[in-house]
Amino acid sequence: MDLALFDRLVPRGTGEQKRKLFAPAPCMNKFSELDETSREAKEQYPDDVKIVDEFTWVLKQTCKARYKKALEEQQPLKAEARFFLAEDRMSAYACLLPPENKGDEITLDEFLEDMHYEGINFGILQEQVKQEFEAGYLHIFPVARGKLPQEGQDGKVTELFQRRRNMGLEVQNASQVDFGEDVPLQPIRKGSVICLIRLPRAGTDGMDVTGQTLPCPKTVRARIPQGENTIINRGGQALTAGVDGILYIENDQFCIHEQKIIDGDLDQFQGTLRISGNLYVGGNVDGGANIEASGDIVINGRVGRARVTSTGGTIRVQRGIYGASGKTFLKAAGQVQSPVVEQAVLTVGTSVITETILNSEVQSGGTVYVMSGRGMIVDSVIRAGDSILCQRAGNLAGGRNQFSVGYPPEVPESWKRVKAELADVQATFEKLWETTTGLRRKGSRMSGEEQELLERLLEQRGLYAEKREALAGELKELNAVLSKKTKGRIRCEKLFPLVEVQIGRVAETITTEEELCEIHAADNKIFLR
Repeated sequence: MDLALFDRLVPRGTGEQKRKLFAPAPCMNKFSELDETSREAKEQYPDDVKIVDEFTWVLKQTCKARYKKALEEQQPLKAEARFFLAEDRMSAYACLLPPENKGDEITLDEFLEDMHYEGINFGILQEQVKQEFEAGYLHIFPVARGKLPQEGQDGKVTELFQRRRNMGLEVQNASQVDFGEDVPLQPIRKGSVICLIRLPRAGTDGMDVTGQTLPCPKTVRARIPQGENTIINRGGQALTAGVDGILYIENDQFCIHEQKIIDGDLDQFQGTLRISGNLYVGGNVDGGANIEASGDIVINGRVGRARVTSTGGTIRVQRGIYGASGKTFLKAAGQVQSPVVEQAVLTVGTSVITETILNSEVQSGGTVYVMSGRGMIVDSVIRAGDSILCQRAGNLAGGRNQFSVGYPPEVPESWKRVKAELADVQATFEKLWETTTGLRRKGSRMSGEEQELLERLLEQRGLYAEKREALAGELKELNAVLSKKTKGRIRCEKLFPLVEVQIGRVAETITTEEELCEIHAADNKIFLR
C-alpha cells in the first residue's frame, strides 16, 4: 500500500483506528513506538486526540507499506516526513519515518521544504518545529496552528435629547427668530451633540494552516437618525447640530428647522456664503459666487459662473443657467428647475425639469424631463437613475450625446473604472507570478541578489493579490447592482446621431436618425422601440 506524502484527504474514523493491523514482526516495534508517542501527544494536546489517533493509524499503514517496498526492492529507502491536516484545517501534525535498508537521513531544510509544498504555509510553530525535529523518528508533533476569526462589535447610538415633534418657529423678519417661552420647543445651538455614536469595531479574520482566510462575522453599523441640518463629525462618533435652531423628530430622524432669507444680486462674492434653511436671491448669481443652503434655493435671475448647492431642498433658477465650462456647478438634494441649462454641471438627488440642455453634464438620481419649449438635449452627458424624457436628442449640426439610465447614476461609471483597473492589476500580477516562478526554479543556484529580488517581488505580488481581491469584490457588488432589471427608459420624439446609450452593463452607439424612440434594455440588448 503506497500512501501519499500528505494524508490529509484520508481521515479515519475511530472505528477504523481500532481495526487490527496485521504487520510483520519488524513493523511491530515501530507500531509500539508510534503508540507511545501518540499517547504522549494526546496527553500534551488533549484537544487534538481525534487528530492524533487518525494520524497514528495512517502512520502505521505507511510504515507497513514502506517495509514491504524495502523488502521487495532491496534498495535503500530514504527517511521521509509525513504530515496530517485536521478536518477543519486549523492544525497540522508531522512525523518523521526512519530510512530503510540504510537509506539517507532527512534534514531539517528538507522537512521544512516538504511542509511548504504540502500547502502548510500559515501558523508555523517555528521554534517548536526545530526542537521536535531533533527528537528523531516516529515522533508525532504539531507543526502549525491556524488562527480563529475574532468577532467585532456592532455600532450603537445613544440619544442625548428628547424626541419632540414640535418644529414651529415665529419668523419676525428676514434674519431674526424669537423662541416663545411657553411653546414646547427644544432649542439647540450649532455644534451641540445630539447623539453619541459608537462606531462598529471590525473583527479580525482568521486563517487556517493552508493560508485560507476564515472571515470574521460582519459587524453592523448603527442606524443614525440623521435628518435635515445635522452633521456627523468627531470622526463619525457624534451627531451634532449643523445650525442654530429647533430640534425636532420627523420620520424617525432628528432635524433642525431654521429659515433665513437674503435678497439681491450675488456676484464676485469672496468665499462661501452658507445659509441654513431656505434661500431667495432676487437677481443674478455670477462672478464666481459660491452659495450653499440647507433648504430650497430660488434665484429670480440667471446663474452664470457660480457654484450653487442645496443640501436638503430644490434649486429653481427663474431665468436660466448660462454657465461657463468648468465654472458652473449646481447640486441639489431635491430637484433642479430651470428653463435653460447651458455649459453647467448638475448633480441632482431626484429630478431635473428644463426646456434645453446644451454642452452640460447632468447626474440625476431620478428622471430628467426636457419636455416643454424646445425640449432639446445637445452635446451633453446625462446620467439618470430612472429615465430621460425629451422631445429631441441632438440637432441638425450633429454632435454627441451620452445617456445612461436605469441605475444609480454613479454606478455605471464606477463599473467601467473598476473593470479597467482590475484588468491592469491582473496583468501586473501575472507578470510578477511569471518572474517569481522563474527565480524559484533556480533553487540553490539563485544568487544573493536574486534572492533579495525574489523577496521583494513576492511582497509586491502579495500586495497586488490583495488589491485584485478588493477590486474583484467591488466589481462583484457593482455587477450585482447592474444585473437587476430596470424600468429605465430614454424617450424622445426625434433622435439625431450620435447618441451613446448605456443601460447597466449594456452599451450601444446609435448612429442613425430615429423618430419616436423608446430606448430600453432587455435580455442584455438595447432596443430602440
